[in-house]
Amino acid sequence: MFDMTYFTPYEAAPSLFHIYEPGDVHCTLIVGRERALLFDTGYGFCDIREAVSALTDLPLTIVNSHGHLDHAGGNFWFEQKIYIHPYERQVYDLYQKEKKSLMDRMWSLYQQGKKPRPWPEGFDRQDYYSYKPCSFIDLTDGQVFDLGGRIVEVFFFPGHTRGCVALYDHQSGLLLSGDNLGHSIWIMFEQSAPLAEYRSCLCRLKDSFDIKGILGSHYGGIYPASLIDTVIQCIDQRHDGNSTIFTHPRKGYKALRRKVPLTGVPGIKDLYLVYPFD
Repeated sequence: MFDMTYFTPYEAAPSLFHIYEPGDVHCTLIVGRERALLFDTGYGFCDIREAVSALTDLPLTIVNSHGHLDHAGGNFWFEQKIYIHPYERQVYDLYQKEKKSLMDRMWSLYQQGKKPRPWPEGFDRQDYYSYKPCSFIDLTDGQVFDLGGRIVEVFFFPGHTRGCVALYDHQSGLLLSGDNLGHSIWIMFEQSAPLAEYRSCLCRLKDSFDIKGILGSHYGGIYPASLIDTVIQCIDQRHDGNSTIFTHPRKGYKALRRKVPLTGVPGIKDLYLVYPFD
């Protein structure tokens, strides 16, 4: 079922590949001398194992940033246990049940010409709707993966969901942030952490690592490390007068959204922070 044109890898740093999937999400592969690590598995519309195999034949460790479908939906393609924060097991189960509404919206956006075709020809939607079990193993804050001459460290990062994690690649200085850092940040779900806790994590993140750049899940390039300060400032200066009402596109519930200018990010002019009413 693998289509060589479906996944598109970009080498963001030596032996670190940001892999684009047409559902508008990226997974990231880090390759050491002895092992490789895959951060997220995408939607699972196409067999990502084949994309990984084209880049490395080393033994593979898999980590989920969180349990949302676009980050953990491809878990079922793999036989080994997948590392995830314990809280995210329930998030994974919840989003397995929301497949149809998610995919109906994706298809509608594709038909309107707003998004690329999200899955390849011949994809069986009915089969995909079924629950896809996978085996998990719990992550811990500060856990270290030694890939052979390359150390990757886990950072517990409650925000987008309460069990989000980021990974720091000590070789490149890149932070793999999942959905917790980017140009559109949603801290609005029932499963999200309080905004104050998310802000505290941002400050701890700055103190923990010498970050050279940030790889988010929904942008193909590298954000500058200064993005962290921009987000903190956006949080601190928010109020009802500089925020607008945001309505969740599938579920209809409302939150607030603040827009601020974002510099130093090719193709992106603004940062959006979506957060709950106080």
